[in-house]
Amino acid sequence: MNAGQRPDQAERAELLGQVPVPAERDLPPGRHALHRERLMRQIDLDTSTLATPAPTPAPARPRFRRRLTVTLASALVVGAAAAAAVTVVATQSSPGGGRGPMSAMELASWTEAPTPLAASTGPGATAEKWCLDRMTGAPGAGSPVTITNADLRGKVASMIVNRGANAMLCYVASETSGFWEAIDPVKAVAPDAVTYDTGGSHGDGEATFHYATGSVGTDVKAITMRGAGHTFQVTVANGRWTAWWPGTDPYKGGIDEATITLTNGTSRTVSGKSLYSK
Repeated sequence: MNAGQRPDQAERAELLGQVPVPAERDLPPGRHALHRERLMRQIDLDTSTLATPAPTPAPARPRFRRRLTVTLASALVVGAAAAAAVTVVATQSSPGGGRGPMSAMELASWTEAPTPLAASTGPGATAEKWCLDRMTGAPGAGSPVTITNADLRGKVASMIVNRGANAMLCYVASETSGFWEAIDPVKAVAPDAVTYDTGGSHGDGEATFHYATGSVGTDVKAITMRGAGHTFQVTVANGRWTAWWPGTDPYKGGIDEATITLTNGTSRTVSGKSLYSK
């Protein structure tokens, strides 16, 4: 008999003849034929199973993943927007956060020691032009102009523009960023004295900076100040001192202390609050 072929009657008889007949003592009468019939049904079932091929399992469904794609073009757009934000006029946003007259990138170039700046050439001449172009409504228009206390800290130029008896403090970082404000004339003070006249803060976040100016006596040679976690030298010239320094909190940038060096070589350290005393 071939696999998959059901046995005919002759083969069934032959198979039944091969099944041993149990002794009568093993099973009660009539049970032998029953067991032989069950055995044949089992044989028929097994051969039927062999003849029917097992069903092929369905292929597993593919598993899909969601993929986030960032194109080069979109990345360039974001980068260009951040770069353009650095050069917006007056209250530009800064890449590191915050807004102000000067960007966080420009303020980050700050140096503890100022570099003297010649107002007639190079960056000094550019800064002077920026200041004068924007001071059309400032007092003293038409009066002779003199520049004092001009210095450079990183990318930021600082100077005092004097027109007659009027004075304006001006800071310039680029053609589109800077500010100016009117300040008091130089005050007459004791030879070894340092006083605070005006100052303040601009910007917020990483675009925050603090600035101050005051009067000095004739015996004051140099001043070092500390404020907002920075220690820095100030510019002393023509009876004035000027300085600016970066910060992150516009309300926490005052002068903590100042070390004053006199022309005779002596020095003393005083609190920032003492500079306000008259």
